[in-house]
Amino acid sequence: MSAEVPVAIVGIGCKFPGGSDNKDLYYEFLRNKGDGMVEPPPDRWIHAEWNGAQGDEPGKYHCAKAGFINGIDQFDHLEFGISSKEAAMFDPAIRLTLEASQAALQDSGIDYRGSNTGVFFGNLLTTADELDDDRYEVNNYNGVGRAVSIRANRISFNFDLRGPSLTVDTACSASATAMHLALSSIRAGECDQALVVGANTIINPEHTVSFSKLGVLSPTGSSKSFDASADGYARAEGIAAVLIKRLDKAVPDQDQIYSVITGSAINANGKGKSLTMPEGDMQAETVKSAYRIAKRNPAEAFYVELHATGTKVGDPIEANAAGKVFSKGRPDDKLLRQVFTACMRPNRPNCPFDRVGSVKANIGHAEGCSFMASLVKVSMMMHHKEIIPNIRFKSANPKIDFANGKMKVQTEVRRLVDISCGWRTHSPCSSKR
Repeated sequence: MSAEVPVAIVGIGCKFPGGSDNKDLYYEFLRNKGDGMVEPPPDRWIHAEWNGAQGDEPGKYHCAKAGFINGIDQFDHLEFGISSKEAAMFDPAIRLTLEASQAALQDSGIDYRGSNTGVFFGNLLTTADELDDDRYEVNNYNGVGRAVSIRANRISFNFDLRGPSLTVDTACSASATAMHLALSSIRAGECDQALVVGANTIINPEHTVSFSKLGVLSPTGSSKSFDASADGYARAEGIAAVLIKRLDKAVPDQDQIYSVITGSAINANGKGKSLTMPEGDMQAETVKSAYRIAKRNPAEAFYVELHATGTKVGDPIEANAAGKVFSKGRPDDKLLRQVFTACMRPNRPNCPFDRVGSVKANIGHAEGCSFMASLVKVSMMMHHKEIIPNIRFKSANPKIDFANGKMKVQTEVRRLVDISCGWRTHSPCSSKR
């Protein structure tokens, strides 16, 4: 199978902040400009004991809020054929991803048991070492119940999925990398379809303290993507699973198709400015590679969902890199002027500009599940044929060159039939470490 054969998303299961316990609730939450940022609930930890006024106190963080999901402690172990004793030893993320995976498989309508279905799990942080154990209560389930390597295997085992099964950790791009590997596996004929999973849970406060000391968290507890007031990101939980299969199989099978992925690419910074700072040139090259593989023109894109966590350094680097890629070939090209001019009507937005957005503003940065949060958002936008708003945007970050990048932040709901003008909505599957 050639690299450019499109792959369709045919099933979605998810749970995100703001009471977004399934794909439809998630979409309505985002569409209605929902704000999922809250203080840590008392069943996680006592926020007042960990929150420092200035963030420089030892052992304390300086971040007012985060995005938490509901029902993290609820799990019907009997539904999955798991004993209560074994389920008690699971990392909560494993329980939640079993539920999301089941929802995605059932949503797809495929006969999945015994099928050649791969599982590709994007993972960043684990709470396994944070969970308190009495050494006298340690049993044979502790290891397999919490091992990162078992996360994908647990899903394959429970649902009898017999394709490749692996967990991958490439930091915040983990679920994007998992998607890239899943696409490659399907195109290589290793599996007929694949379940791509991302997960992030925040059980204890220690990682939040660490990120606060690193200086990347917002003191106000919100990700103000693209905005001049951006002061860091807020952490978020997120669980998502999507089932993908070849488009030329999904269409004759009459599957529900939420969106189509036509290309993906992956690279690394190499010797960048620092270990944790993104490199704009390499980000641009990744996106260009994805479009070359897809045999698509970036100038056709109308909407681009960006990572845009709300940090002072990261947002300008990423947005300006995207602007260089997606603005090339726009109205400065005489060949495109006539098309754009035809679009410029009073009831339509200015077509020469990409609309950009980031789900981080609504739910925070879901870290290992961040790509999946964006992918589900864009897939549901395509399903509903509309572009939904980016919240918290009041004044443009002066370090982002919106004019030359021909970008505008989408702030209201708009129907695609009204604004597409022949242009396509893209969320290229690009990943980098």
